[in-house]
Amino acid sequence: MPKIKKLPLNALELQQHPTLTALVSDEKFTQKKLPDIQFLSIEQLQCLLDSSPIPVLKSKKEGQYIALIIMPLIKIILSHDAAFKLNVSLIIYDESEPIISTHALIKPALLAPELKSLPQQLHSRHNNAKSLNLAVPSKKQLSHLAQVSPSSIRGGK
Repeated sequence: MPKIKKLPLNALELQQHPTLTALVSDEKFTQKKLPDIQFLSIEQLQCLLDSSPIPVLKSKKEGQYIALIIMPLIKIILSHDAAFKLNVSLIIYDESEPIISTHALIKPALLAPELKSLPQQLHSRHNNAKSLNLAVPSKKQLSHLAQVSPSSIRGGK
């Protein structure tokens, strides 16, 4: 049974598992630059971290962990001025193979249909949030976070 551990985000020392590195070696994630997330609140950032615990193995080096998934969200959140106030959750496993294959193959396959329609979902959710009088980022801010043009966040066909 895995253990859960919380620690300050700025104390997190992660290295990528070699099997994961080999598995994603052909991928080209092209994020030209990190999106500016300074407009996000501490509560929003902590909510993102709380909903994304990181599956890891313990490393032989004290305080260091071996990541079993790719986590670009961590790098993005660390770019926020108040990242030092945030905590991250780790799920510490004893073996790597089933976790890596689940997160690198099965989860993306299950999410693929949803990701195809993400810009239209953002448009709809943004409009619904505004009608519910929720505090929401602008469509321009959403498009900046998603690194797509503002015009791509529009209603379906």
